[in-house]
Amino acid sequence: MLKYFLLFIIIFGAFGNTTLSDVSTAEKHYQRATTYHNLGEFEQAISEYKKAIALAPNSPIIYNRLGVAYSELKQYDAALHAYQKALALSPMTAEPHYNIGIVYLKKGTFSRAAEAFERAIAIDAEWADPYTGLGEVHLKQGELEGAARAYKKATRLNPKSASAILGLGKVYTKHGRLDAAITAVKKAIEIQVDYTEAHYQLAQIYVKRGAKEKAATAMAFFKRLRQTDPLLEKAEMWVKKHPDDARGYNNLGIVYLARRRFEDAVATYKQAISLDPNLATAHYNLGHAYHKHGKVDLAITAYQQALATDMELAIAHNNIAVCYTELKTDLDKALSHARTAVRLAPTEANYWDTLAQICDTIGFTDEAQHAREKQKEHSDKQ
Repeated sequence: MLKYFLLFIIIFGAFGNTTLSDVSTAEKHYQRATTYHNLGEFEQAISEYKKAIALAPNSPIIYNRLGVAYSELKQYDAALHAYQKALALSPMTAEPHYNIGIVYLKKGTFSRAAEAFERAIAIDAEWADPYTGLGEVHLKQGELEGAARAYKKATRLNPKSASAILGLGKVYTKHGRLDAAITAVKKAIEIQVDYTEAHYQLAQIYVKRGAKEKAATAMAFFKRLRQTDPLLEKAEMWVKKHPDDARGYNNLGIVYLARRRFEDAVATYKQAISLDPNLATAHYNLGHAYHKHGKVDLAITAYQQALATDMELAIAHNNIAVCYTELKTDLDKALSHARTAVRLAPTEANYWDTLAQICDTIGFTDEAQHAREKQKEHSDKQ
C-alpha cells in the first residue's frame, strides 16, 4: 500500500486542495492516457492527459507526457508549452529539457536545441541521450569535433546506444576516415540489426570506398527496411491492440524475419502458435525462420507440425525435402515429401527442381530427367 501512495505522490505532485477522490479519478485518466499513448492513439491520449491535469494540476510527469503526445502529432508549439509547464513545476528535471531539445532539433532551431540538451546534461550528466542529441546538433551545424565529443560521451555512458555510435560513424565519414566509419556503423547494426538509417549510411560509405558489390548489398537491404518500416509499425500496433489474435502475431513474425530480426520472429511465431495451435502458417513460418538460420532439425520439426494441421501444405512438404537433402539423411523421406509437393502444386517450378536434385542424388535418372523437364516447362510460364 505504501508503494501505491508513493506512486500518487510522484505522478500527481503536491495536491493542494485536491481531494483524494480527485486524485483517484486523475490517476484513472492518466492510466487511460498511457494506454492510448502506447497504442499510438495520441489524440485520445491528449484528451485523457488534460482530464488528469484538470484534477491534479501540479504533476510535471503528466505535462511531460502530454508534450510527448503533442510532439508525436507534430504539434510542436503545444508540445513546447506542455514541457515548459512541466519545468515550471519541476525545474531540476532533465527529461523535459531533453524533450524540448528534440522538438527544436526537429524544427531546425539548432541553437535552442543545443541549449536545451546542455541544460538536461547539467541536471543529469550521466544520462546518455542528451549527449546524443547534442552530437546531432553539432553534426548538422558542421561542428565535427563537438559532435565527436558528444557522441563519444554518449557511448561511454551507454555502449549500446546505436544512434550515438551511428552518429560517430557519420563524423568519421565526413573526416574521410572510412575504415573507422564502417566499423562504427557495423557496430550500430550489430546492436540494432534493422536500423534503417545505419544500412543507408553503410551503403554510402561503401560507395565512397568504391566497393560496388558491398554497396549494392547494403542498399538492397536498406530498401527492404524502408519498405517494411511502415509495415512494422502497423504490425506491432496491431498486436498491441489485439493481443489474442494469432494471425496478427504471425504477420508480425513475417515482418521481423524480413528485417533479419530472427529471435523476435521466432518468439512471435511461437506466440501465434500458443494462441492458435492449429494455425498451420505459423508452424510453417517458424520452420522457415529456423531453416534460414541453419537450424535444420528445428525447421523439420516445425514443418512437420504445419503438416499435422494441414497435410496439403505443399511448401512445407517441399521444404522438409530440402532439409533432409541438406542433412544428407533420410533421403527416402526427402523423396516422398518432394513427390507430394509436386503432386499438390504441379505448376511450381521450384518443387520440380527439388525433386530433380533428390532423384539425382538417389540415382533415379529417369525421374530426375522428367522433373527437370517439368521444372523448365513451368519456369518458362512464370
